[in-house]
Amino acid sequence: MDPAQQAHDSEPEETREPRRPAFATYLTLTRYGSPGLYYHGQRQPRGDGDPESFDVWVCSPIECLAATHDERGDNHGLLLRFKPPYGGWRQWAMPLRLLKGSGEELRGELLDMGVRINPDAHKWLNKWLAQSAPEDKVIAATRVGWHTLEGGRAFVMPRRTIAQGGLARRVSFQSEFASHDDYATAGTLEGWRDNIGQLCSGNPLMVLAVSTALAGPLLYLTHRQAAGIHLVGDSSNGKTTLLEVAASVWGAPDFKRTWRATGNGLEGIAAALSDTALVLDEIGEADGREIGATVYALGNGVGKARASRNGTARRPHRWRIAVLSSGERTLAAHMSAAGKRPHAGQAVRLLDIPAKRKHGAFDHLHRLDDGRAFADHLKSEVTRHYGRVGPAFIEKLVSEERDLAGEVDRFAQIPGFDAARPLQGRAAKALALIGLAGELAAEYGLVGWKQGEAMAAAVDAFQAWAAEQGGARTEHEQILANVFGFIERHGDARFSNVDADPAHGPVVHNRAGWWRDDADGRAFLFNREGLNEALGGFDLKRGTEALEVAGWIVERESAARSIRIYINGTRRRVYVIRPTESEEIQA
Repeated sequence: MDPAQQAHDSEPEETREPRRPAFATYLTLTRYGSPGLYYHGQRQPRGDGDPESFDVWVCSPIECLAATHDERGDNHGLLLRFKPPYGGWRQWAMPLRLLKGSGEELRGELLDMGVRINPDAHKWLNKWLAQSAPEDKVIAATRVGWHTLEGGRAFVMPRRTIAQGGLARRVSFQSEFASHDDYATAGTLEGWRDNIGQLCSGNPLMVLAVSTALAGPLLYLTHRQAAGIHLVGDSSNGKTTLLEVAASVWGAPDFKRTWRATGNGLEGIAAALSDTALVLDEIGEADGREIGATVYALGNGVGKARASRNGTARRPHRWRIAVLSSGERTLAAHMSAAGKRPHAGQAVRLLDIPAKRKHGAFDHLHRLDDGRAFADHLKSEVTRHYGRVGPAFIEKLVSEERDLAGEVDRFAQIPGFDAARPLQGRAAKALALIGLAGELAAEYGLVGWKQGEAMAAAVDAFQAWAAEQGGARTEHEQILANVFGFIERHGDARFSNVDADPAHGPVVHNRAGWWRDDADGRAFLFNREGLNEALGGFDLKRGTEALEVAGWIVERESAARSIRIYINGTRRRVYVIRPTESEEIQA
């Protein structure tokens, strides 16, 4: 029988007459009625009569355990403990700001969590909360993830805090939306490992996807902000199944989102999932005009600065996040289709990994008939076992004493992560971090694959990415390649000898400039319009800066990267560029 029902069926407990006016919480049936918070008041009758006592049932049993505030001394609140009529005790760190106005938002959250509230006495609930002044104090964490405390570190989640010793009691998650928790659980850790984790073995992309989901908690411990991969492959090849398996590390199937959201919306989601994983399906549903800025923001870990209602600046969202994405097109292709030029920095914040294996996205079907049957089996299992692996991984990390940042650097130097360029090095470190997450999970006994498989999958992914990217040029390298390619395509058609007589020379349509030869070779004298076109979307200031650094601008005035010269009797401003083919513009 439910304990609450037992309380109602039993005889009322004897209670002493309370002092008045005052609040009191009763956990069992009393002479006043049902268990709960009561207001014991007095009212003065008309005339000279004695004060009359009255007792009002306010809500289900509720207690105030501690006062809360964040590390900066802001975001004050109260840590509440309450017992709905059905189920056990629950806790919520309630922001005091919910007491503003009539407190409707506050009551809505409590009602969602099962608290019964007397609709005729809600003013007494507000009054009790406003008067509560507990002696104990707890740090209020206003975001999920790692928090450094005196004596160690703690990982805060909406309904639990993971830390060593008694640290967990010193910090609590505080949110206006207490009833919402992305980190749902079902089944058991062993069930996930035996029915899902073991099927990852022999499937590098599955191992990579789960390792990416586990990489989130390592970001803080390795002094990094983000790591992200984007699985690219044909429709219905198993990419979404990989994302669902990865999402089961942290929560239910709806932990996986889609790209069908604004940049602002994804910022809020990333902040709510800080230090864990953001799993996004089907990049084709994103706005190609916005996605470049969104990828930058996700990688940088900070949202846009916005004004509050009174005009003051609100603190922007902040996060550390591992991003796992999928789609039929690469990020660059999706941006280009919307008329936006992709940047090299985006390419290393979300690494395009081909999802083309022996059986769609899989290599080893573990005795199932085909890739579809294997995917269907996994889809079924992730609805039965989820949300266990991530917290178990964190429980191991809170006591981890190794230099994990050093481990990432060490793994990034192993054969297979050969990086000849800076952007390749960034990609190698991101995948080494993901590989380390998978290796630690195997070492801790949380997953079903063998040690060595996760790092092998990361190396395989790096090599596939590098082959597709052609080395992932920096913006500087892209600018040089764009200008060099423009000259190769149009050198004979849109340029002419600067010293030639225009009356006898060839007719140049859509002129980009002129050329002249000297002892050092041919230099191209670009007009402003021609150089803007040759830069391929980069602005003139950024483009000429790269050309100057490369030594391609061979003449200039002291205050500019261009010169004024007379051409056919007219004084013109031109950019004198002599390109040199090098490794920077090859590949």
